Amino acid sequence: MKRLAKKILLIGWDAADWKIINKLIDDGLMPATEKLVNKGVMGNLTTLDPPFSPMLWTSIATGMRPDKHGILGFIEPNPRKQGVRPVSSLSRKVKAIWNILNQQNIKSHVVGWWPSHPAEPINGIMISNLYQQADEAPDRWKIMQGTVHPPELSRLFEHLRIHPYELTSEHILPFVPKAAEIDQTKDPRLSIIYRNLAECASIQSVATWIMENQKWDFMSVYFDTIDHFSHAFINYHPPKLDGISDKEFKLYKDVITGAYRFHDMMLARMLQLAGKDTTVMIVSDHGFHSDHLRPTFIPDELAGPSYQHRQHGIFCMAGPNIKKDEIIYGANLLDITPTLLTLFGLPTGKDMDGTPLVIVNI
Repeated sequence: MKRLAKKILLIGWDAADWKIINKLIDDGLMPATEKLVNKGVMGNLTTLDPPFSPMLWTSIATGMRPDKHGILGFIEPNPRKQGVRPVSSLSRKVKAIWNILNQQNIKSHVVGWWPSHPAEPINGIMISNLYQQADEAPDRWKIMQGTVHPPELSRLFEHLRIHPYELTSEHILPFVPKAAEIDQTKDPRLSIIYRNLAECASIQSVATWIMENQKWDFMSVYFDTIDHFSHAFINYHPPKLDGISDKEFKLYKDVITGAYRFHDMMLARMLQLAGKDTTVMIVSDHGFHSDHLRPTFIPDELAGPSYQHRQHGIFCMAGPNIKKDEIIYGANLLDITPTLLTLFGLPTGKDMDGTPLVIVNI
């Protein structure tokens, strides 16, 4: 098979939704994303049910359904079977795209994919999904064992993280312009923004360092910030919902827009570093209700927030040999890995449930 892509950059925006993106593009507020859409193909990406993110992102990375790849939810039994723990990469039973590329001596780097802890030994750098999480004060914030491969880079990458305490009011005001009016002793929601913004910036920091300083053929970077911001603030996004006070609406109505604009700024830098010879793909595992379909009641259970998810995520791809300014119909998240393999000139596994998307100019 002919190799159709010299380099591929795969970017995951958890819970990104075209309904919001298209509005911001029309308003001129996501120029990097607009450029990518106009230069390539885009469309909805159908999710799987139930829409549990660890399960879905593993299906994206393997081309297989959960019963094959083994990641079934947010938690799993611990090794002693006396309790549960957060789901980990150890429970994945099949090869991910980076493992397959590793066997072909294709240089790959993986940053933040969920779930990827502990980091796997690959032909490149892997940063696990626990790398950016800050649970200690800055002076005690040590990098968690198993978050970096190769481990000898841990000390370097430890200093590329951004702690929430490092952020200032200037970083928060684009999301909440009236932040000074919030009594944080009674309303802790600003801390959600600080924490998630710092984690997002940490992923961008290490990803761009790798892109600048390491050779690579395949780069995958996962951001969960849109999902976390949406779960916390989507009900304050315009149009105003019944039951949301005028005060809260005025305070938090810009948070979601700010999150998308921030991702567009990060995308602009990644596109600059990737260069014109790189094929770039952006995907989300599901969408997010942002209109009158927003649920007003969320069940009090671990998977309860999934009621806010929409069945279609986003798919966007541009680069050499990719069709220009076209819409793709019928794409499923199971099709991502088969498509990537095809672009690298590799066969699709017979046990994969997805098929390559027809996105290449003949």
